[in-house]
Amino acid sequence: MKLYDSDFDYMGDFIDRWNRRVKRARVLLVVLGVLLVIGGIAVAVAPYSLYALIQAAAAFALALYGIFEAVSYFGTPELFRSPTLIVTAILNILLGVMLMTLPAYLTASTLVFLLGFLFIVTGIERLSFSSRMRYFQLPHTGMGAATGVINLLLGIVFLFMPLFSGLVLGYLVAAYLVVAGVTLIIEAAFMRRIDR
Repeated sequence: MKLYDSDFDYMGDFIDRWNRRVKRARVLLVVLGVLLVIGGIAVAVAPYSLYALIQAAAAFALALYGIFEAVSYFGTPELFRSPTLIVTAILNILLGVMLMTLPAYLTASTLVFLLGFLFIVTGIERLSFSSRMRYFQLPHTGMGAATGVINLLLGIVFLFMPLFSGLVLGYLVAAYLVVAGVTLIIEAAFMRRIDR
């Protein structure tokens, strides 16, 4: 990490980067959010004969979401980076790989705990990023905080109800995909250029 330079305009640098990338980021978030929601709905309503196909689609969506988060982490200026974002990226990629490669009976209990932990870490990351944005007086931080609280609550429910969660694993994966997709769509809807 670079040393802090008091002559450098970190906030201006962040605003310039944000404004250059906001339109493309909005489109990517909406597309990814819609894919996640469609994957979640498909997982929830798919008959068992299509489970392998749906499992592969959900795994692909999770891995893609993890890669998007990793790219986002490295594209964010160092002062605004949150280490929890790279953790959630790695967890999403791991979940995607687990869903893709391992049979369901091996991944069921592990997946429940990973999903719970992932929701909690994602919630913390959203709250932390929203707090930093608010500190620098950047607009539209309320939705980020709200999605962080929702993610935290869902993660706690997953961790405290693992047996029930294991029984309805398909629906949990569906819920995770839908919540992640809706969260991305909401965040994209509130993304705006920042005026100086």
